[in-house]
Amino acid sequence: MSDIVRTGHAGANEIVRLLVRSAETMLLAAADEGAVLRAAIDLLGERFGYEMRYILLWREKSGELEMAEAGGPASDRAEVRSFKTRLGSGLTGQCAETLQVLNARDVRKDPRYLGVVGECASELCLPIAVGERLIGVLALESKDLDAFSADDEAALVAFSQLVALALIGARTAARNRQDIAVLESLNEVAAHAATLDLARTLDAAVRAFQQVTTSDSTAVYLFDADRAVLNVAALVFDPRLYPADYDESVRAKPLPIGEGMVGWCALHREATLIDDVSKDPRPRRIGNVPLASKAAIVVPLLVEERLVGVIRAVKMGIGSYSDDHYRFAKTLAHQSALAIAAAQAHEAVQELSRTDELTGLPNARAFKKRLANEVDRAHRYLRSLSLIVIDSDALKRVNDQHGHAAGDRLLAGVASALRGSIRSTDFVARYGGDEFVAILPETDLAGARVLAERMLTMLAVRDEGGTLCTVSIGIASLEAGGADDLFRSADAALYDAKRKGKNQVQVTPIRAVA
Repeated sequence: MSDIVRTGHAGANEIVRLLVRSAETMLLAAADEGAVLRAAIDLLGERFGYEMRYILLWREKSGELEMAEAGGPASDRAEVRSFKTRLGSGLTGQCAETLQVLNARDVRKDPRYLGVVGECASELCLPIAVGERLIGVLALESKDLDAFSADDEAALVAFSQLVALALIGARTAARNRQDIAVLESLNEVAAHAATLDLARTLDAAVRAFQQVTTSDSTAVYLFDADRAVLNVAALVFDPRLYPADYDESVRAKPLPIGEGMVGWCALHREATLIDDVSKDPRPRRIGNVPLASKAAIVVPLLVEERLVGVIRAVKMGIGSYSDDHYRFAKTLAHQSALAIAAAQAHEAVQELSRTDELTGLPNARAFKKRLANEVDRAHRYLRSLSLIVIDSDALKRVNDQHGHAAGDRLLAGVASALRGSIRSTDFVARYGGDEFVAILPETDLAGARVLAERMLTMLAVRDEGGTLCTVSIGIASLEAGGADDLFRSADAALYDAKRKGKNQVQVTPIRAVA
């Protein structure tokens, strides 16, 4: 018991003074719940003189009282820091259930006592509440029997009420800060949406969602309606909590509609909050990451009932998401869906501007952008890169003999054959007129020549009169220089093939420069 409380009538004035100073201290800390708890525990020790003191907070979602802050000789013990109890269980549970002060003068004779600290002989528990609303319990312990008097109880009832008011203030401030954070996140997503850049919009959405929900891993899946699958389009996560191959594992394969919690969300178009993913039948394990001790939020991205995708977030700890997190998630998902849909629509229009209408292949604009990127990548990582330029040997003759419609069909046939002759990692485009190009990453001059020789046969198609229409091919490989150098060299090789009789492959490598 505090010596201050033992001083009788004179001590009453001191108690009032201490309570006023305590109120000042806690009000200053009231912007943050953790600061309020630390201030309360410090005041009980430094100013009131109590040795062992604890504050447990009521967690309505789990139905438990859990240790939130402790001070005194036993405060660093693992069993103290991890202590939890339910309503009606132990002295603290009884205090919380009845909202009454409990003074156990000899805990060894009290059947309600749950022994955690062996040195405890007596314990005083006081509810932290506003009216009938339970916030937590203040518990004090002593090594002495019958350590807490009626004066202690009176002083600490007033103190616990101060703690309750300070905690209410801190939680109100936290909600206000969260609302502001959500508004800022919505503005961030909207700002990126205004650029109509899909990649930037996705990145803004996934990062805003991660921050607002305080998650450990967040991913945006976009819906592929043609294949009825979901593909990961953006992912952020705390690398300290996940294995090195986590990114690769998440992106490993498309997710069919209905599979896992993400597929379920897409199928039912319904948001869900999962407090314990290990006990829910919908989640699926990703790689070597266990399902245990995690919570999840999954929200569909919908625009006028059209499924755009799904956003899912995961956080360590069972029941670690609050109702506010879930509410914020749904608000942000709605804004993100609109932003992503707008960016997708813009990208589709842009794709049309990068596609050749006749053949369906990328056009010269798309080719130049891709070639510049591949050249940069090849230089950065010291990788091989080759370029093939292909030209029809018969387009003029076909146009003259059979008409331009027949010439168009000839070019469409060459384009179709070209698609079938390359690898999935290669990039082909129609450069213009009867000229086509193929970018071959990770391919040296010898490998490119092997492929080009096969193309001579595969790209030879017959015209309206049954005459075989061949192609000529020029090749260059990147040794130094930029995209323009590589294209000029391949084009020069194509000119050599034409000059030397057509229907053949010619090679002109770029030489290294000093």
